[in-house]
Amino acid sequence: DRKRLKFLLLGSGVLLSMTFLIVVGMTRQGGMVYYLTVTEYVQRTQPVTGDSRVNGTVSIGTIERMPTGLDVRFVMTDGVTSIPVSYHGIIPDTFVDDAAVVVQGRRQDDGTFHAHTLLAKCPSKYEAAEDYASADPSVESSVAD
Repeated sequence: DRKRLKFLLLGSGVLLSMTFLIVVGMTRQGGMVYYLTVTEYVQRTQPVTGDSRVNGTVSIGTIERMPTGLDVRFVMTDGVTSIPVSYHGIIPDTFVDDAAVVVQGRRQDDGTFHAHTLLAKCPSKYEAAEDYASADPSVESSVAD
């Protein structure tokens, strides 16, 4: 039965490919980690050869914007450990004090994390309508209707 043999070979190939990708992804250093916390990144014992993604929040009062408009320096923390960060590029509108950020780049010899990617989140912007309504009684009647 030729159709059945083709189906089995194709199915086996797909299954083997998926297994290979899962094994490689899980055994590779940081392969299954989308990003590290600041503490995890600082405590790494193995030397980092490539880029890393680090998640944290912007420490209040540490944002220093350069006159170029494309450069910013700040301190990122996870509540336990802090690291200075410098970034060159378009700065997101949601980049403010205490914003959750993910940076991608490398730590330099001076201890500063030089990021080439900066993602900033603003959690208040994405709150559910019910949460907003409970905070402001004047809105409650319009949300409940």
